[in-house]
Amino acid sequence: MTYSGSPNSYFRQLPDLDYPSLANDRTSAYDYKIVKNIFKRAVLRDDIFDEVTAFTKYSIEGDERADQVAYDFYKDSGLDWVILTTNNIVHVRDEWPMSNRDFLTYLNSKYTSQELSNIHHYETQVLRSSNGQLIQPEGLRVPNGHSITFIDNGVLRTESKIKQVTFLEHETNLNDAKRNINILRSEYLNLFLEDFANIMEYKESNQFVSNDLKKTENPRLISP
Repeated sequence: MTYSGSPNSYFRQLPDLDYPSLANDRTSAYDYKIVKNIFKRAVLRDDIFDEVTAFTKYSIEGDERADQVAYDFYKDSGLDWVILTTNNIVHVRDEWPMSNRDFLTYLNSKYTSQELSNIHHYETQVLRSSNGQLIQPEGLRVPNGHSITFIDNGVLRTESKIKQVTFLEHETNLNDAKRNINILRSEYLNLFLEDFANIMEYKESNQFVSNDLKKTENPRLISP
């Protein structure tokens, strides 16, 4: 997520903690420092995701980052976290498609050139009867030599229609599969931000100071 100066950036949405100072120059065990509560997580309302019309399907192009997508749709790169949150992306490194440079680095660290051209698995190709009826869809992983027997116009036929998938193709497909995401439409953005802000507010407790601040205690803190 971006650390931009945007008022809508993710870390500006996080509430604060008044936390016991661990600094070497603290004067007592009662020294506190206000920090962002990075452990606070929002569980968004299910109905936001159930509203299909609130989203637009999008395919991430090339080396696009979440902050670039956010700018294209919302004119604010600081809203990259909205792109990630609405797609349930937590670990960007693993769940967002790698850039071309990172992808090549990843491949070179994992495989030799020969290994990349080796067969990883086999997949079905589309097979139809003579009248166009779908007999076999594409993309099913099957063993080498897989065949299917069916009746076509009263004639029993056995066909084997599969293709090889190399390690390079397999890794490329895995990376490309991450490109298909949903974009929250801009007319729903303010509602989403308001809902997120409400979820991030602290509730009344013995640590409560305000809606965006609570004070913690650390019994293991030893006064210098």
